[in-house]
Amino acid sequence: MHTDTLESAPEAKPRRSFNSVRLVRQDEKNVIRAFVHSTQTVMTGSTLKMQLAENCLTDDGQRIRKGTPVFGEVMKIDGERVLVRITSVNLGGNILPFEKEVYSEDAMEGIYVPGNAKAETIQEAEAAGVSGAGTNIAGGLDVGSQLVAGAANSIISATKSAASKNIRKIKVTIKTNYRILLRQPKE
Repeated sequence: MHTDTLESAPEAKPRRSFNSVRLVRQDEKNVIRAFVHSTQTVMTGSTLKMQLAENCLTDDGQRIRKGTPVFGEVMKIDGERVLVRITSVNLGGNILPFEKEVYSEDAMEGIYVPGNAKAETIQEAEAAGVSGAGTNIAGGLDVGSQLVAGAANSIISATKSAASKNIRKIKVTIKTNYRILLRQPKE
């Protein structure tokens, strides 16, 4: 006669191991696709308008729909890269946490702006030329002339300072629909 019995399987011992590499499954992504909303000329401190190309979640888990505009601050223009950081998103009149860094599709941080290194070098050379302009007018003059020369030196110095600051403001143009990736900031 045959009887069914229920035997307990030996208990599996928990595995204790150290994994230094975390594999990312194909359906699990660490970036959000987006694009630059319109052609924009920016400099450090400017705001860049972008738009989400896919649905995603805010940092506190609320759903954001594809097409939602997001805004980031241009943190730095470094050679051929424009570094942009997003801190929040306006969703239905609520400002929600959305900490992201902008990457180009080449997986490097920042928006790639080819040819900007040359413009930066030219601007630095122009700034050096402005700051090298002489201001010593007062040598060998009488007291009255030295006062006038001192005032002229002050005006030249102020003008030189203002011109130097304007030359150093590097501006770059980012084209409409430039595809970008948004990623959680590195810790």
